[in-house]
Amino acid sequence: MHDDQDLSQRLTALLRTIDGVDDVFPAQPIIEAAADAIAVKLALRQPDVLVDIDRSNGSVTVTAGIAVSDARPAGDTLREVGERVRDVLAEGGEHPDLISVAIRLIDTDGPPRPAPTEASLA
Repeated sequence: MHDDQDLSQRLTALLRTIDGVDDVFPAQPIIEAAADAIAVKLALRQPDVLVDIDRSNGSVTVTAGIAVSDARPAGDTLREVGERVRDVLAEGGEHPDLISVAIRLIDTDGPPRPAPTEASLA
């Protein structure tokens, strides 16, 4: 839906302005993100449509992926992201049923490290 592409671009731009958010990455799994990048190259989709808006089964789900630094507590950044996304949708008269945000931590004091997995948390 064209309106959802515009909304996704607005949300992507908004997330990039939030203190603690270093970048926004595609919310889809890597294979879908690669296909999406090809769609951008072929001009089938607008660039910077990184936030997913799913309107199925009578509900609205917003999914985003962000990279955060350790300059601000990730929980604070995550909370603000959710609040700001909710506020933008509320301005348009919508109330999302779910806002899902995946975080990647960027360690500014050392080399990049992989995100923890369930196995490494045990």
